[in-house]
Amino acid sequence: MNKKFTYKVGIILFLMLMLLIPLKMIHGVVDERTAYRSEAQQAIAQSWTGSQKVLGPVLVVPYTEYYKKREWDSNLKAYQERRYSRSKQLLVLPETLRIDGNVVTENRQRGLYSIPVYSSALEVAGIFNNAKIQQLSKEKGKEVRWHESYLSMIVSDIRGISEQPTVVWAGKDYVFASGSALEQFGTGMHAPLGALATDKIVSYPFSFRVHLKGMQEIQFAAVGKSTTVSIKSNWPHPSFVGRYLPTQRTIGEGSFEATWQLSSFSSDMPRLIKACEEENCIAFLNNTFGVALFNSVDIYHQAVRSVKYAILFISLTFIAFFLFEIMKNLRLHPMQYLLVGLSLTFFYLLLVSLSEHMPYIAAYGIAASSNVGIIAVYLGAILKSRKLALGFSAMLSVLYMMLYAILLSEDNALLMGSLMFFAVLSMVMIVTRKIDWYEVTERLSNQSVLKTEKR
Repeated sequence: MNKKFTYKVGIILFLMLMLLIPLKMIHGVVDERTAYRSEAQQAIAQSWTGSQKVLGPVLVVPYTEYYKKREWDSNLKAYQERRYSRSKQLLVLPETLRIDGNVVTENRQRGLYSIPVYSSALEVAGIFNNAKIQQLSKEKGKEVRWHESYLSMIVSDIRGISEQPTVVWAGKDYVFASGSALEQFGTGMHAPLGALATDKIVSYPFSFRVHLKGMQEIQFAAVGKSTTVSIKSNWPHPSFVGRYLPTQRTIGEGSFEATWQLSSFSSDMPRLIKACEEENCIAFLNNTFGVALFNSVDIYHQAVRSVKYAILFISLTFIAFFLFEIMKNLRLHPMQYLLVGLSLTFFYLLLVSLSEHMPYIAAYGIAASSNVGIIAVYLGAILKSRKLALGFSAMLSVLYMMLYAILLSEDNALLMGSLMFFAVLSMVMIVTRKIDWYEVTERLSNQSVLKTEKR
């Protein structure tokens, strides 16, 4: 008596599993297009610039360290003490540092792909003093080369500096040269400062302006004992990255402002710069913070997220079909289930292909409307009821609208998705609460017997 019912349910479950194959293929297409987009980003980065890290400025003072070493003299057959020297660099952090940046974004096109890039104007100012240098000069065996001091700034991609900067140091102008002149990290710029004061502790105010281009990210380092970095931009979707979040931020409709305030106590920069002097700069170079130009409507990211809900959409549709069969005493062929399932699956491929050529909301609307429309026409024919077809299409339209809301809500996607499908399941349970499933299986069995007798 239950074989017909079990057979029907088994066929439906099998079709759902089979539809995972085209869904997997669509997922592969999305991954492939994402790889193409990454190649476009790399191509633009080669001709523009890549992500930027700005570390500094740091005052660099070369010095000579003299030391003695006992060595065996094979001629004298005895140990001899010999004097050697080596050149080292003292890295001095600023007492205060302030960076004010205005980041202006634009999109660069490479084939089908639009990649955000930026041009920034950075106002850098602060104060150094020579107390650490005075202390070093008093140490035995250390000879400070005061006249070779220079201001150094690390920039990860020097191609992004469009104009040669000039630093105002203690009221005098000095021109930056290419290269950081640091033994541990060469990319950047440096400005020779000449001799510093040797007889007393002196403070040196400085300021300069840098025009810096980049893409995707811009990051800074809290090198000052007191560091303040303020960034404003016309990009509407910032993603704050690195080891520190901004202390203040304001995100508007089409822009954002963010401010970081850090001390050397929280950033641990004195210890890191000391390690860098001993040629271990990895921690120093990675102790950064900043902002990434996050695209909230990344079509491939949205496509991957939407495909994750595909099997649930198909499940709900098949359940609705099965309920139509039971409640309206209809008989739907597995091929009809399969065709509607393929239509629901093709929606995701249509969405990706359209969104590469138009705004995402327009692509989503066209793909969803086309899918709902063809299913409505098809159901009207197989259900022999325009009213049922329109009702089913309205339900499907609501599901697509809810899916779009889930895709846009990055933070609440899991909550909204869970609530949506719980609500749908609850509705199905309420609608079917009075159905006598034993009677349903009996009816399906009788339909099979009557069909056999008529033959």
